Amino acid sequence: MRAFLAPLLFAIATAHAADAVKLELSADDRMVFSPGSFEVTSGQKVTLVFSNKGAKGEKSMKHNVVLLKPGNTIIGFAVKCNAAAASGYVPTDAASREQMVGHVRLISGGQSASLTFTAGEPGDYPFFCSSPGHFDKMQGRITVKPR
Repeated sequence: MRAFLAPLLFAIATAHAADAVKLELSADDRMVFSPGSFEVTSGQKVTLVFSNKGAKGEKSMKHNVVLLKPGNTIIGFAVKCNAAAASGYVPTDAASREQMVGHVRLISGGQSASLTFTAGEPGDYPFFCSSPGHFDKMQGRITVKPR
């Protein structure tokens, strides 16, 4: 019985591991995301790792990543972010949280942070940096393809 179960459990674990994906995103003092887009599959477990490659130190330029659900616009959401300085320029009200998949906290040069989520329905999920004055240059998208 064990001889039968071991390959079956290995196959299930391998299939589950194949569903997971790690996306690496970075930005620096030029205020540009690299890369600017990704593709994943609906239902896939996604870990977005964001690295701020900018100058290190107390005066470094801070960046974050806010990932929106399809149908939400960056410009419409960014207006709310400017008023949310106390929470790292990410609004915390229920209506705003409903528009987001999630966010990566505001980080300084030399730091990294991540966001893990399950890719939702197919569509384009826009992301941007909500630090004041950054969203017009720091934009991208994750395209979720059907399974």
